[in-house]
Amino acid sequence: MWYGIREAVGWAIVLLGLGMIALLVNMAVDRQILEAIAMTLPATVVFRSGIGLVRLATSGRMAARLDAER
Repeated sequence: MWYGIREAVGWAIVLLGLGMIALLVNMAVDRQILEAIAMTLPATVVFRSGIGLVRLATSGRMAARLDAER
């Protein structure tokens, strides 16, 4: 059960990170270069954190399934 919650939160964080990346691309197009550069690191950290949670939930679910088969 916790795996599903963790995976849902991970996907929500991934979507938030993608939204931040879209925002910084829009800022760069509008020639707000310094603001876009400042936004790059937080957007990357948020996106990668979400991917990490999704990977953690998936590997936990696989490990639980292997334990159940034994």
